Amino acid sequence: MRESGVVHQDSARMDTEQINAVGTLLADLSDRTQQLRGYL
Repeated sequence: MRESGVVHQDSARMDTEQINAVGTLLADLSDRTQQLRGYL
């Protein structure tokens, strides 16, 4: 039973890290889009 709690906790941590990574990527792409619009 303890192992499933550890697995769930690790999974939740990984989900949080992935969500943060996606958010950072989207913010970066948004900045790049704004920069490209300045050139067009």
